[in-house]
Amino acid sequence: MKPFRFDELASRLGERDWEIITTVRSFKYLTTRQISRQHFGLSTDEGLIPRHANHALARLRELGLLTNLERRIGGVRAGSGGHVWQITDLARRLLGDHLNESDNGRIRVFEPSTTFLEHTLAVAEVVISLQEVANGAEIKLAHLQVEPECWRSYLGPSGETRWLKPDLAVVTESGGFEDHWFMEVDRATEPPNRVIKKCRQYEEYRRSDREQAKHGVFPAVVWVVPNVRRRDQIRERLASEVANADWLFTVVTPSDLGALVVAGSTDFNNSGTSRPEGTK
Repeated sequence: MKPFRFDELASRLGERDWEIITTVRSFKYLTTRQISRQHFGLSTDEGLIPRHANHALARLRELGLLTNLERRIGGVRAGSGGHVWQITDLARRLLGDHLNESDNGRIRVFEPSTTFLEHTLAVAEVVISLQEVANGAEIKLAHLQVEPECWRSYLGPSGETRWLKPDLAVVTESGGFEDHWFMEVDRATEPPNRVIKKCRQYEEYRRSDREQAKHGVFPAVVWVVPNVRRRDQIRERLASEVANADWLFTVVTPSDLGALVVAGSTDFNNSGTSRPEGTK
């Protein structure tokens, strides 16, 4: 028989509470503003945080299910929207019981490095942007995998197991077609050589035919970069240094991501990349 407090906590949670906990668990960290866009109808990234969003998150914190980091994204001027949340180990156990999942290890609450946190939040921002585009009925977000579910294993040249680790794997639908995507979020915190090295690994994975055997198509690889200068820098390096870069890779800023997934990579950059055949 479960401890009384465990059962009592579960009984005090509504559907949206469970959804918030599940979402935060999926992304590891989310800001109040990101949670508000996903679960409280905040329609813009600049809008005022709904009061009931702040109340709901404060309540989950009081119940011991969410905790916020000491630092805020954007500093003190960001207000409550800059709070960064993660679930507690109690929430992990409660959610596992609610979803009838097997125990997959404890959650350790700690202050992550700035680089890791900003990248994690940037990946979440890409997902939220895709969800908002889909909510506009221009596309359907048919399938989404975050890390580590989106990672792919394959055999290297010597038969050793290698891992390709995208930030996201996404399938969108529009006009009767499917588009498959691997997405990488670049924060311009590392030298371009790191990006080039990762792109060469994508080409190595493509040549293994493992993805094509399973899905019938190799996804378009999208790099989401923070600004136009970085976009142009990566595009130039890819064109001169990576095989098949003209049709395998697309580099965009966040403001162009929605247009890309709506148009499909072929129509967006007119470069012949993967809108898979036979998926209409």
